[in-house]
Amino acid sequence: MTKKADVFIAPGEPDALHLALSEVRMLQRTVMELRTALEQAHHERARMVQDALASSHNELQQMRATVLSLREALEQSRMEREAALKTATAGAQGEITQLRETVSVLRTELERVSREQGEAAQQVATAHRAEVVQLHETIRALRDVLEARQA
Repeated sequence: MTKKADVFIAPGEPDALHLALSEVRMLQRTVMELRTALEQAHHERARMVQDALASSHNELQQMRATVLSLREALEQSRMEREAALKTATAGAQGEITQLRETVSVLRTELERVSREQGEAAQQVATAHRAEVVQLHETIRALRDVLEARQA
């Protein structure tokens, strides 16, 4: 037996052996090609998985940034709304205070005018009474004079 390509060859079967060796070599090449193709497919799949992971990571980062931006915008909007509300409340309080002061001034003025009108009415009534008393006295005096002339 002679050794060729790590295979023992029997002296009577050289053609069959060569055929078997050719088939083995062909199968070995096929295995190598399939192994290479499998490794390439594995590397391609690994690259696709890495690309998908990177894409997912980037998308996740974008979503986080968007959520953060939206949260900040919402917080800013809330703060602006609160500031506007405080400003409006302060303005309304100022207006209420001004209206109360106006009501107080008007009430005081109304009371003063009412008091003056009451005093004026009282003075007119006193003047009327005085005039009536004077007219009564004049009438009495004229009556006395008339009675004295008739008597």
